[in-house]
Amino acid sequence: MRIFEKPNLSNDWKCPICGTNKVQKVVLVSIAGTQDGNIIQAEQIHLDCINLIWDKQNKIMYQEIEK
Repeated sequence: MRIFEKPNLSNDWKCPICGTNKVQKVVLVSIAGTQDGNIIQAEQIHLDCINLIWDKQNKIMYQEIEK
């Protein structure tokens, strides 16, 4: 994953996890089902908002969200 020092705030962007537009490090996360050849759409997400869990037995990685 490539880490960017700050988000692109155009189009009133807000992190899809925390709902804010804080200026802090972000990563681009691919969006499932949007791949066309070698191109895939992605969403920028605050790095601090990511809490990935690896289910090794089922080979699934998922985001744990606390509310």
